Amino acid sequence: MVKVVNRENKRPYNTALRRELAQVTRQRIVDAARRLLLNGTYSSVTMDDIASQAGVAYQTVYSVFSTKLRLAEAMIGSGLHVEGVDELIRQARQAPDPEVALRTGARIARRINETCADLVRFMRESGDPDLLKSHHEQQARRLVELGYVPEKLDSSGRLRPSLSAAEVHDVIWAMADAHWYIQLVFERGWTPSRYEQWLGDALINMLLEPNIADRSTRRAG
Repeated sequence: MVKVVNRENKRPYNTALRRELAQVTRQRIVDAARRLLLNGTYSSVTMDDIASQAGVAYQTVYSVFSTKLRLAEAMIGSGLHVEGVDELIRQARQAPDPEVALRTGARIARRINETCADLVRFMRESGDPDLLKSHHEQQARRLVELGYVPEKLDSSGRLRPSLSAAEVHDVIWAMADAHWYIQLVFERGWTPSRYEQWLGDALINMLLEPNIADRSTRRAG
């Protein structure tokens, strides 16, 4: 008796399995590229090197990414998707106190920079304008998720009157940039927790008027 195989029932499973294997391969290549590129230079590391480090065929790397620039962009993207950041953004959105919202923003910056500041430093040292542009575009998209901040500060009544909503957005973007993390943690030896505290203090002092209790305490003193 000939057994009839129902191909229609097997197809969804096979498709899902292929997708899963493709994602695993893609991540292996990204991880291998990051290890090599952070220990070498952008121009010195070849796609052959990356394939060997990832344990895949040279053709596989090219079929997935086509160019080293596309691969480097994938490294940037994976670095910006940090575990726990989405939950912190939700907490910041719901925070009733503007100071709590800004300190949560500082924690978000710390989490992201702990994960990918070394990658940002590599990109800047590479001098590749396309790579830097890609990083800034992805960072800008991530920052859009913090676009609630100007409205929250304005509604609190504590936003410094000299600042527009657009300028608040710009200040947060500039201060949360990896530049400050690289300078303070990598170059000056600060701990990530000290960086987070400093960034929160700086954002509060730059963007908010002192609250009424603080003003009263200062006058009494």
